Amino acid sequence: MFPILSAFPQRPLTLKPGRGAFGGWMMALLGVVLFGGFLVLMAIEIGPAIRDDFAVRDQARPAAFARVSEGRCSSRMFLFQSCDITLDWRDKDGSHTRKLSYMFVEPHMGSWTATPMMDPQRPALVTTDLGLDRLWNRVATAIGGVVFALAIIVGLFLTARQAQAKRGEVSALSGRVLQPVPVVFDGWGKGPTWRVRDEHGAHFEWPVRKSDKPYILDAQRGLVLALRDPAGGPAFPLDEKLRFVTLTQEERARIDGSRWVPASA
Repeated sequence: MFPILSAFPQRPLTLKPGRGAFGGWMMALLGVVLFGGFLVLMAIEIGPAIRDDFAVRDQARPAAFARVSEGRCSSRMFLFQSCDITLDWRDKDGSHTRKLSYMFVEPHMGSWTATPMMDPQRPALVTTDLGLDRLWNRVATAIGGVVFALAIIVGLFLTARQAQAKRGEVSALSGRVLQPVPVVFDGWGKGPTWRVRDEHGAHFEWPVRKSDKPYILDAQRGLVLALRDPAGGPAFPLDEKLRFVTLTQEERARIDGSRWVPASA
């Protein structure tokens, strides 16, 4: 028996979720802005260049009248490469410029070279051998990038929705006379969250901040302090500073004082 369990007030208690839904929705919105911008980049710059290269690849030949006026490649984590190339040329219609953006996966073994290429039937679609030689690589990289961005966006929204649902569960418990109980701390989940298990084996998961720490009752047995309705239901774990529940100064002092009283068998 833990003395702290009898030190809690027998009155309706107001609970506070460890991590509210507002921050989750803001992160989801930020994810839409950042990764949505990446998808827009794919749609405007990467996708059309791939489409055009498929159109000219079978008949492409060196374009002696064109030159690479500017080119720069950058490497990330040794494997992910991105290149921005500007092509200039002049024909009977005047001067032309085309900017190309490539993304592909390839070990960074040094500098790359790019030679202008073109299909005589499509003179406006001047490209480079660098892009044509890695065409399928660019397709796979683009698909992988789109899937990754969508997965991040969907994951952020699911996390925010979970936090919103858990906030509703906390609100449903709040305002009741709650019973303090020991529960087993089953570790951290994604989000992050705390996973706990009551004496009946029922599992519960609650969103928290990374800086939060559970209120430990027995470190050896992995027991932490939680509140729940005396009739049963979800167990809401408390943090070590008791910020997740509203208490008076006297109640907090009584609870803190009982923490160091040895538990009885």
